[in-house]
Amino acid sequence: MLLFNMLYLDLILYMIMLCSFIPVWVFFVLGWQVCSWNDSTVLRNESNLVELGWTIVPTAAVSILCFLNLLCLGDEPYFGVSNIVKAVGCQWYWSYEIVGVEGNYDSVMTDFIDSVDKPLRLTQHSPHILLVTSSDVVHSFALPVFNIKLDCIPGRMNQTIFWPDRMGIFVGYCSELCGAGHAFMPIVVEVIKKGLQGC
Repeated sequence: MLLFNMLYLDLILYMIMLCSFIPVWVFFVLGWQVCSWNDSTVLRNESNLVELGWTIVPTAAVSILCFLNLLCLGDEPYFGVSNIVKAVGCQWYWSYEIVGVEGNYDSVMTDFIDSVDKPLRLTQHSPHILLVTSSDVVHSFALPVFNIKLDCIPGRMNQTIFWPDRMGIFVGYCSELCGAGHAFMPIVVEVIKKGLQGC
């Protein structure tokens, strides 16, 4: 995974170097014309300072937007996250593992609608890295109350940062048509206070 991130960063650096040639050349020519004293091609209705301004301002705005966009694309946490939750979609139940807290367990639907035998239990106001994948077909881990929807693809790990801000029991679902038992694999997340994890 780290190798792919390094290759991606190298590709981005290469593209930035390649695409920066034209703006550097344009700014060089504009600066040369602004600083030139014996300019014989200046017309009365032209202003080099205005042209320089309407070139610099949009370029700076687009550069800032690109930088902010790259920050959003890299979904890396800016703080230490020690809680890692792995969710594996299976036909037709979810398998969870909270790294360092408890082992692997399955969450199967019970006789009641939108209830499972073992919900995913997380602590309130704690950042969690949610890793999702699938063991058989394409599933989708959807928890609408927290604006989470991740595709669970066999052989691929998707992730997001999940920070539950309120206590309660929240119900989600698999939002991908994954077969005949698609309606029978709800996601139930129970958010509790810190210190009650083992209860």
